[in-house]
Amino acid sequence: MKKPLILGILTLILDQFSKYLIVKNVDYASHINVIPIFDFFNITNIHNTGTAFSILQGRNAPLSLFISIFLSVLAAWLYKNKEKLDNLQKYSFCLVIFGGLGNLIDRFFKGAVVDFLDFGINSLRWPSFNVADSCVCVAMGLIAIDLLFFDGKKVEAR
Repeated sequence: MKKPLILGILTLILDQFSKYLIVKNVDYASHINVIPIFDFFNITNIHNTGTAFSILQGRNAPLSLFISIFLSVLAAWLYKNKEKLDNLQKYSFCLVIFGGLGNLIDRFFKGAVVDFLDFGINSLRWPSFNVADSCVCVAMGLIAIDLLFFDGKKVEAR
C-alpha cells in the first residue's frame, strides 16, 4: 500500500504546486486574459465554487462538508479493504482520495477550486480543470474499466 500512497502524495504536491504557480502568475478570471500554449490549449485562472463543470456554483460550504465526509469514508474503506484489492484498485482509489483532497484544500483555504487547464477550439471550450480533477477522472475511469471488464475481482499476479 506504500506505493499507491506515495503516488497520491506526489499528485497532491503537484496539484497544489501547480495551483500556487497559477495564482501567483496568472491574472484571476482570465478567460479574458489567457496564456495561449497551442491553438487548442490555454492556461487560465478560474475559481470554481461548484463541482465538475461548475455545477452547484456558489455552494462551497455544503460541498466541502460532503466531500470531507466522502473522502473520510472512502479512505477508511480503502484502509479496511486494502488486502482484498489489487494494485490497480489501490492506485485508483488513492488518486480519487488525494485528487479530492487537493480540491478540498482549495475550498478551505481559497474559498473555491483553482482551475487552469483550458482546452478547446475557438469558442468551443471544455470547462477549465486542474491536476486534481485529472487524477480523479483518470482514477474513476480505471475503476469503471475494472468493474466492467474484470468485475471488480482481484487479479492475482502470475
